[in-house]
Amino acid sequence: MNEELETLQKELKEKLDGIEKQSQDNAEDVTAVKLALQKSATKEDLEAIKNTIEDLAKSIEKSETFDESILSQINTQIKEKFNDIEAIRKAGSGVVTIKAVGTITTGSGTYPVAPPAVSGTQQAPLTPINLRSMDIVSLTNNVNTTLSAYPYTESVPKDGDYSFLEEGGTKPQIDFKWETRYATPFKVAAWERLTEESVQDVVNLQSIAQDYLLKKHNLKKAKGILNGDGVLPNPKGATKYGRNFVAGDMANAIDAPNFIDVVNACVTDIATTHNYTDEMPYMANLSMINPIDFFVQFQSAKTQDGVPLYPTAQTLGVVQIGGLTIVPEEAIESGKILVCDMSKYNTTNYMEYTVKIGWVNDDFIKNQFVILGESRFHAFVKKLDEQAFIYDDIEVIKTAITKPVA
Repeated sequence: MNEELETLQKELKEKLDGIEKQSQDNAEDVTAVKLALQKSATKEDLEAIKNTIEDLAKSIEKSETFDESILSQINTQIKEKFNDIEAIRKAGSGVVTIKAVGTITTGSGTYPVAPPAVSGTQQAPLTPINLRSMDIVSLTNNVNTTLSAYPYTESVPKDGDYSFLEEGGTKPQIDFKWETRYATPFKVAAWERLTEESVQDVVNLQSIAQDYLLKKHNLKKAKGILNGDGVLPNPKGATKYGRNFVAGDMANAIDAPNFIDVVNACVTDIATTHNYTDEMPYMANLSMINPIDFFVQFQSAKTQDGVPLYPTAQTLGVVQIGGLTIVPEEAIESGKILVCDMSKYNTTNYMEYTVKIGWVNDDFIKNQFVILGESRFHAFVKKLDEQAFIYDDIEVIKTAITKPVA
């Protein structure tokens, strides 16, 4: 046998050795193929056996786990087809195919066609949409009313004052006036369109749709009360009522003020700014800042010894200072601060949140329907109470009260 045939025979023997290693318990069954290989004297004989071994190797590769059942099938077929292998050797050409039945695994199942989209919800029902909430309305002065034009009247001192008099002195006259204004309602609404088939086939779809409608309504209403621009049909929010901070006698008075100094300066400004002489002072009860500012100003604030300045801010998410609560809120612009007496913001339940179900145009004959959610409410701050709201830049306020370096 020449060198080329010896090399080919050696390669085929190595392949059989590899198969035998995967089937150590049945090595004697592979011996028959090795014997046929040893008797092969021509290139044609070796090529025929090479094809047989390649078929055998491919069958093994197709199985994800080369278990004993497959080896048993292969070894049995090698025995059964030994005469065919011997005939190929004598004939100089031919192919013997050895097949093994595959093991049934988790990958044996297939989807000849894509499953219907609804099948996913049948196996894993819908979950509610996780919208955040804003607890703003509960902080306002909220009342029920049946009046569209909601009136409110403010009494304002006008002229005169008491005087200390000598006997027979003329007593001074005092008077006051009143002003009546009207608030008109705002409407917030949205709707969803669904098919009858969808709510029949998808578990909890209608209830989740209605829950989503309510959550979106409450969030939109709260954002309007906090940040509405006041341009019809939008309500005017607390931040728009908010005025700029006025330092007055607090100007340039504090050495290296911190954020609490900023808050207290706003509280003091609100309490000492009056619409008329001897007016009862307004007392701020709420401050809101952006969550990033809350982290920077509170959660990360420490003493020189590294002790947190505000331990409650680490766990509760809010800071209580006397009767004032400082709350992180994403709707507040970064770098800004709202300080106010939120009880001076008035809201009404002119038309409570209502859900209506009906049809639009030809929805009925298409098995479609609409779920609509809406409410109407008044939202306003009385004219005299507007001074109880401050909305300004944190750094501007801090600079205004900072004592210049000598």
